[in-house]
This record gives sequence, structure tokens and C-alpha cells, in this order.
Amino acid sequence: MLTYRPTTMPLPPLWNLLSRDAEAEARLVEELRCSKVLAALMIRRGLADPAAAKAWLEPSLADLEDPLAIIDMEAGAARLSTAIRLKESVLIYGDYDVDGMTGTSLLVNFLSLAGAPVEWFIPDRKRDGYSFSGAVIDRFLARPTRPKVVVTVDHGTSAHEGIRRLSEAGIDVIVTDHHEPPPELPVGAVALINPKRKECTSRARDLCGAAVAFKLAWATAQLHGGSKKVAPEFRDFLVDAMGFVTLATIADVVKLRGDNRALCSHGLRAIPHTKSKGLAALLKSAGLEGQVIKARTVGFKIAPRLNAAARLGRAEEVVTLLTTKDDAEAKRLADRLEKANEERRAIDRVVLEDAERMLKRQGHIEGDAICLGSKDWHSGVIGIVAARLVDRYHVPTLLISLNGDEGRGSARAPDGFNLKDALDDCAEHLVAWGGHAGAAGCTATESAFPALAERFRAVARKRAETSPLRPRWDLDYDLRLRDVTGGLIEELDRLAPFGSGNPMPMFLFRGMKVAGVPTVVGEGRAHVQFMTTDGETAMRAIAFGAGPRLKDLESKGAIFCLAAHVKFDTFRAPGSVQLEVKDFRLDDGTLTWTP
Repeated sequence: MLTYRPTTMPLPPLWNLLSRDAEAEARLVEELRCSKVLAALMIRRGLADPAAAKAWLEPSLADLEDPLAIIDMEAGAARLSTAIRLKESVLIYGDYDVDGMTGTSLLVNFLSLAGAPVEWFIPDRKRDGYSFSGAVIDRFLARPTRPKVVVTVDHGTSAHEGIRRLSEAGIDVIVTDHHEPPPELPVGAVALINPKRKECTSRARDLCGAAVAFKLAWATAQLHGGSKKVAPEFRDFLVDAMGFVTLATIADVVKLRGDNRALCSHGLRAIPHTKSKGLAALLKSAGLEGQVIKARTVGFKIAPRLNAAARLGRAEEVVTLLTTKDDAEAKRLADRLEKANEERRAIDRVVLEDAERMLKRQGHIEGDAICLGSKDWHSGVIGIVAARLVDRYHVPTLLISLNGDEGRGSARAPDGFNLKDALDDCAEHLVAWGGHAGAAGCTATESAFPALAERFRAVARKRAETSPLRPRWDLDYDLRLRDVTGGLIEELDRLAPFGSGNPMPMFLFRGMKVAGVPTVVGEGRAHVQFMTTDGETAMRAIAFGAGPRLKDLESKGAIFCLAAHVKFDTFRAPGSVQLEVKDFRLDDGTLTWTP
């Protein structure tokens, strides 16, 4: 096992009580006939204009940007429309995460509906790696019957060699992607559809990969029918397919604004009534049949089940599930995903416990970056474990699963630290790398790992000198318990879906005491339940992950400030209101606010 010894101490969380604009709030209260709380939250989202605020609260599909606004979309849609008309074979080449798998399934289902001969391919995480590898291209070109068109989903913007080889072999390539483009784009593709291309003028630059694929299906339906108004069967398909887009958008943590907000608002409503036999079977196996689906449901219950199979090397089962027309096959595959998720969770626990033991054995001092490696770790789960370590320690984390001399790494980081830039600074110790600010992946040799760990740690320390990493709670509103009613929670739900770019509102509660005896609950006694009161009103509260701080809450007579979400209790007393406490501290009169 390969480890390092961290050296710095963490900084306490910042509490930032956001300022308010009373005049703007009054204007929105009058125009929207809403509460001051909702008005303040709308302004917080940059929606002081009543018309913009109303559009946000009532997202309409009519406000979606025309798909042809994305660069190269018309060329890609025209080529697919021709393939449909001429019955040419099309291969959809996706990726092994929720975004890639749902986007692949969406295009397969669309082309099947349109009558085109279509097949699909998802690379194996271990054997094939990411995007176009030489071995994958070799297998494509060695087939006795080759596809006429290859459409990528969630990758391809940097696939210079793969696109060149396919193009030279007479296979047309359509790239649909959303990752940051390299300085020089590949040549030879019929279309390189990526809203993040610098020359793209589309306003929908934050789409996930499945959403770009959705836009391609929409544009193809328009061109195929010769009208902006698509045929009824395609319209019904696209409305239902928003459920797939929603799964990908939330799982890929893209910003829930603009087109993403409209797609997810309608997609969350579409999911419980899905026409996909596979998704319906998955909902049933997860105990979600007939339930209202929210963004949290997707993030914590649906997406993990889809990801589990992919992380264990069985991504093809997800696409088969989401494209099957057979009820029995749908049930069988949904049950397999349920078992895969249980297996994945067990592996997660083992790897997390092992990583924690390594940190303890090496004398980890909280606050420094984490970089660990082991030959015993499953490469499919290290990203999840890295994310959990970030949640626990709030530091950049890189975990490497070693296999022979080559190791695959997954990195995660808290807000304020750019992992892609950090890995760029570690380039001399890496074979390959890529990703985003908060999540990235890499390949490194075992022999290079000690130097990589040292460099990653040094980069994190250097950046911390000018931009210290510490948790930050932006508190939207100073609230009293008496104001937390079912009516308020229902009103706040108009801001949903919550996620990246549209966080769930966080409230400050002052002068709070613990009533009675708090209790620890959950696996590993990780969470704390308690009653809290401000002397006027009492309310149930739960603090997830606060088990280690139980003694603080047991301090008799202590007065606290709470940073909390307000929500309905869906577990112990359905329909009642409760606080979901994210942080707490003594209210001793010394609490100051960070601007």
C-alpha cells in the first residue's frame, strides 16, 4: 500500500449570512403574491425582475432553446436523418457513467422508433478505458459489417486518433459531448456537437452529455419531418425522454439553470409515468413505484443503482435495461441492478475503511490533501470513496487503484479547488488525465506514484496559501421556528429541482436549545436526532453525519445557532415539518459573519 503523511490543520467552516434587499423583496412580494422568504430567495438567484422570477417559478418547455443553436447540430441531425431515410446502420458509442448510459439509451430508443438499424457500444471501464482507445477502434474495423455512422455520447471532443481512423475507413462520426474542448479540435468528424466549444453561441452551455444527445434527437426529428413542429410520436417520445435526461443531469451535477432547469422540472414529473419498461422496473425494485420523484431521489436512490452495474464492469446491463421492450427482461435486469448496488455498497465500505485505516496509521492530520493507493481497491468504486473522504475531511482527494504497474485514479475536491488544473501541474508523473474542477480521473504507474503523491500534495499546499479551503455555509435567511410551516415548505418547493447552481435554501436559526436527549441513529451511529426549541416553538431535527459531535449537543443549557434546511419528515412522521441540520455552533454572542 502506498500512502503519504499530511501536515496541515483544517480551518473551521465559514458561516455567511447573505445580505437582503428589502425594496426588491417588497416588489416581488407584491408582483408574485409570495412570502418575503421566497422573494429573498428569488433575488438570491439573480431574479429580482418579476418577469424573470415568474419564468423561473413556472419553467416552460416553450422556453427551451432551439437545438440548432448548438454548433454543428444541423450537420449532425442532417446526417442522422439521411441514415434513417436510407436505413443505414448507426452505432451509438456511449460512456460508462449515468450520463453516457442514459444518453446512449435515449438515442437507441429514438432511432429504433424512427426505423433506423441501430446498435450500441459501451466500453469496459477496465479493459477499454475512456472514449476511443486503439483496441476499440481495431475491433470496430475488424467487424465483417461496419456501421455507416458512429455517434458518440458524452465523449469524443478530444478523440483525435479515433475519429481520424474511423473517418479514413469511410465511417461518418458524429460527436455529442459536453466536456471542455482541447486547444485543437479533432478533424474528420461530420459534426462535433459540443456547446462548450468557444465558437458556439448557444446559451445552453451547461448541458450534460445526455441532454446534448436529446437535442440531437430533437433536431433530427425536426429535419426528418421537415418542420419545427415534430410528429406526434416523436413529440411524445421526447417528453418521456426528459426523464432520462433528468437522471443524467442530476447524476452529472451540472447546473440546474436555463434549459437544464426546464428539462429536469418536466423530467421529474415524467419519471413516475415513464413509458420505459426498464426504468419502470427499476423504480419498482427500488421501492419508488408511484412516488413523487425529486432531485434528491434521483441523486441518492436511482443514480446509484445505475452507476453500480457500470462500476462493477456491467454497464451493458444498464443500456439493455433502458432499451428493452420486454417486461420479464426489464424485471430481471432491474433485480440484477439492485443486487449490484448492494455489492457495490459493500465494496465501498471495505475500501473506505481501508483508506481510513491508512490515514490513521500514517498519522493523518486533518486539513491536508489526501493521496492514497492500493492494489486491493476496485477501480470502479474509488471515485465514490474519494467523494466521501472529501465530505469528511474537506480536502482534495486522489485515490489510485493499482493493477500491475498501471494504476487508475479518481480525484474529487471541495468547491474552490480545481482538480483539472491541479492534475495539469502533476503532468510529469501521469500517463493520462482529464476531468472537471471538482472531479477528475488519471492513469499513473506504480513506480511514479510516490512522486505523484508528493507533487499532488505540494500543489494543494501551494494553492491553499492564497485560497484556503474550508467549508462554507451560505445562509439565505434568518428564520424563526414559528415560521417553518407546511405552507412555507410547499412554497419553497417551487424553487426545485435543487442541485448544482440552485442549492436547497439554507436557513439560520438563533437561540436554539436541545430539548430532551439527542439520539444517534443510522449505520455506524453516524446521525443525530433531537428535538430543538427556541423557547416558543419545538421541532424535530436531524443532523446527518453529526454522530462524532453528539457530546456538543448534550451540553445542558447550551444555546446554539443552527444552519439548516426545512423539509417534510418522510420517515418517522410523514407530513410533519423538521429541520435538516447541516452545521451548528454555540450562540455565545461572538458569532460573526463572513462577507
